Amino acid sequence: MKKINYFFLGLFVLLTSIMLSNCAASRQYNFTLKNTLAIFMLNDEKGWYFCIPVQYMGEYQLGKFDFNGGNITIGEYEILLNRNDLNIYMYLNEAVDEDGNFGSGFNQIYSEEKGEILLSNTDETLTMTQQLDSQYNHYYIFIEKYLNDDEMKNIISEYEKENVNCRFGIKYDLVINNEPHNGNGILDDFEIYNGIAMDPAYFPSNLDFLKTKYFH
Repeated sequence: MKKINYFFLGLFVLLTSIMLSNCAASRQYNFTLKNTLAIFMLNDEKGWYFCIPVQYMGEYQLGKFDFNGGNITIGEYEILLNRNDLNIYMYLNEAVDEDGNFGSGFNQIYSEEKGEILLSNTDETLTMTQQLDSQYNHYYIFIEKYLNDDEMKNIISEYEKENVNCRFGIKYDLVINNEPHNGNGILDDFEIYNGIAMDPAYFPSNLDFLKTKYFH
C-alpha cells in the first residue's frame, strides 16, 4: 500500500514541477518591439498578440478597408497574416486637430473577427462637416493577430538564438470618398526585445487613442 502512495506522490511531484517550469518559462518574457511604432507586441488575458495600427487623417471619408494579406517575420520564423485569423477594428473621430489631438472620443464604425463582419457603418454620412479649418477626420484601424502556443514557442526560440531582427508587411485596399485606392501597404523593420522598449508616455500625440485602448 505504501508503494502505491509513493508512486502517486512521485507522479504528483513530477507533474507539478512540469507545470511550474512551464509557468516560469512563460513568465520570464516581457516582449516588446524596438525601433518601430508601426507594430506592437502585447499581452492580455487571452494571450500574446501583435497589433498593427493604421491611421488616416484628412477632410475625406474612408468608406472601406479590405485586408489582403501580410506577414510578420521574427528572426527566421515567418507568421503569415490571413484575414480569417485576424481581428480588424475601425474607429473614427471627426474633430481632430492637425497634430492628432482630440477632445471627444473615437466611435467604432467597423468590426471584423476572424473573417466575420460584426459591424459595418463606414458608409454612413458623417455627422460633422469640419466646422473649423483645423478639424479633420481621424481614422484608426487596428489589426490584431493572436498567437497560438506553437507560434509563441517559435518566437521564443528565435529570441533565445538571438535572432532579434524582424520585419513585417501588410497589404490592403481602401475606398476614399467613393473612389477605390488599391494596392496600399505598410512595411517596417524592428527588433524583438525582452523588457520595455519604449515608455508609452513618450509616444507622439497621434498615438494617444492607441495608448487609451491598449496601454491602460
